[in-house]
Amino acid sequence: MVTKSKEKADDTSPTDSNLPNDMWQLHVDGVSNHKGAGAGVVIITPDGALLEQAITLGFSASNNKAKYKALLAGLRLAKELSIKRLATYSDSQLITNQTSGEYMAKHPRMVQYLDKVQGLLKEFPTFTIQQVPRA
Repeated sequence: MVTKSKEKADDTSPTDSNLPNDMWQLHVDGVSNHKGAGAGVVIITPDGALLEQAITLGFSASNNKAKYKALLAGLRLAKELSIKRLATYSDSQLITNQTSGEYMAKHPRMVQYLDKVQGLLKEFPTFTIQQVPRA
């Protein structure tokens, strides 16, 4: 379920200070523990409106799988919204560096997730991904 919040994004956020006026932001995170796994997606429109989505994964997943699921869900949502210019942020060094091509995916499951991400990225003429520290 996607909900639109009337809140504006924090204008002092370091992630949005240098973006072009028509760039959308995608913030993703995934988590896994003994209680289950889930993913969170936040899209910030160019005018600062927030679109938020929380996902409960119905299967056991590692943190990296949950983070990939969050990225995939965010990219799918951005595609559905016909976004063309997307700046993406994740706290996962592994996911951001595999997506940007700095790291290779070696584990067969991570290769599959990366392939899905790369396929979706073709939908975005302008795409960036950046690692952000955990807040």
